[in-house]
Amino acid sequence: MNHDRDALNDLRPELLIFCGAVGALGNIAPLVAMLAAMAFAQHDFVADTISDLGRGPHKWIMDTGFYLGAAGMLALSIGTAHYHIGRFWWSVGVFPLALLALVITLLGLWDDLTAQGDNWTVHVWLTFLLGPLYLIGPLVMAGAIARSSGALRVAFFVSAALWIGFATGFKLAPDSYDGALEKVAVAATLIWTLPLASILWRQGRRSLG
Repeated sequence: MNHDRDALNDLRPELLIFCGAVGALGNIAPLVAMLAAMAFAQHDFVADTISDLGRGPHKWIMDTGFYLGAAGMLALSIGTAHYHIGRFWWSVGVFPLALLALVITLLGLWDDLTAQGDNWTVHVWLTFLLGPLYLIGPLVMAGAIARSSGALRVAFFVSAALWIGFATGFKLAPDSYDGALEKVAVAATLIWTLPLASILWRQGRRSLG
């Protein structure tokens, strides 16, 4: 009990506030970039994928969204490592956040979707890494997050379930509607990441007092 009190006293509120703000804004940024890119590019919301927006003359818009999204995940990783409200499994959850930051950055760098023969591109390989990372993160952090709210624990499980369900559907669906499934899958990750950012922000504000 004293150990937990000492840990709270050691928190840096400015770091938590910064990580919470960047985490929230960064995770919303790819969706904002997607909507902005759709205003300039010819994009079928149902059939075309988010990666399709990362090509062509306006690809810088979606690439910017990717990089801001990566910054958001890195901020969440740093913030949750600092504000450690769990034990082993919370520590495990810090790593999917950091790896997601890396993978999302690389997705922005490698935007070539044109396969050579039967070989997949680097971009396609990277998208497969998103599956387990967005699944493991909320699942391993759900137990500890229940200390803040039982409803958030449920939300983390819902996020993981929706993500893996729609992400799998996206990979298996025909090109005529796979884009819509992908967008729902990405939106489902916000059910996990935005509450996590909010917890960091609120704890930082409380620590200031």
